[in-house]
Amino acid sequence: MNTKLFFSIIIPTFNRSGFILKSVESVLIQEYDNFEIIVVNDGSTDSTIDALDTIKDPRLKVINIDNSERAAARNRGIEAAKGDYISFLDSDDIYYNNYLTVAEKTLENNNKPVFYHQAYEIKNTEGKKLHYDNDFGIGIKFLLKGNPLSCLGVFVKREIALKFPFIEDRRLAGSEDWELWIRLAANYGLVKDETITSCLIVHDERSVMKVDKEKLLLRKELLLYYVFQDKKVDEVFGKYKNRMSAYAYTYASLHLILDGKSMTGLKYFVKAILKYPLCIIDRRTLGIGKQFIITTIKKLRNN
Repeated sequence: MNTKLFFSIIIPTFNRSGFILKSVESVLIQEYDNFEIIVVNDGSTDSTIDALDTIKDPRLKVINIDNSERAAARNRGIEAAKGDYISFLDSDDIYYNNYLTVAEKTLENNNKPVFYHQAYEIKNTEGKKLHYDNDFGIGIKFLLKGNPLSCLGVFVKREIALKFPFIEDRRLAGSEDWELWIRLAANYGLVKDETITSCLIVHDERSVMKVDKEKLLLRKELLLYYVFQDKKVDEVFGKYKNRMSAYAYTYASLHLILDGKSMTGLKYFVKAILKYPLCIIDRRTLGIGKQFIITTIKKLRNN
């Protein structure tokens, strides 16, 4: 009888025919072999399905749904999963071949925690490693600032993943994972491992690279609305609401400035300071200042 942990890898995808094969193949070549892959095709209109049809491996299951956004796609995958643990992979990222080996060992050594994360690195499409700080410190307060976990490296016990689904509000898309990680961390804590076992690939088509001011700000407001409906979140994080609001504003500020909307970004940085003055000494503030100067210089040169 096989007593090894069985993993379900959930991959939501929408029009990623140029990336999906690398993502799936990075799971298929794992050292650890007790897993299934569930790709949820979220209404793709490109050749994603044709690409997936070329993979002949019984460990791969493809579910087709009408376009419903990532939260719904992941939830459909979780509902179909049979693993002891659920893990996630976006269809433009990759696992290294030790991803599940490290996970199985760490989960077993930590009495099979409900919520677990292991480190990843970030590279561009040319393979150049980009700066990313995997040191989140002790505890779960780092989640106040944003979502450095992304969806990469996250493991959740299946029965808990079913109990705590992603919020299926399309307006929240882009922050639906952060909202869920806060709920899970508040209710169950978080075990972390700093071994790098996967890679997030930065490219021009990533949804996080596309900024709509109104949608960005609305999703941050919705995140705070939804997450504080959980009583445990309110108990653990309630006294930090202003800080969380401030960090949501600085996140919006940085992305607006990166998108060339310097003055609007600056306004939201001022709002952040008014909410939580100490955010001015945060590392993100340096990024905001640097990008504001770069963007301003570019505009002056172009005038």
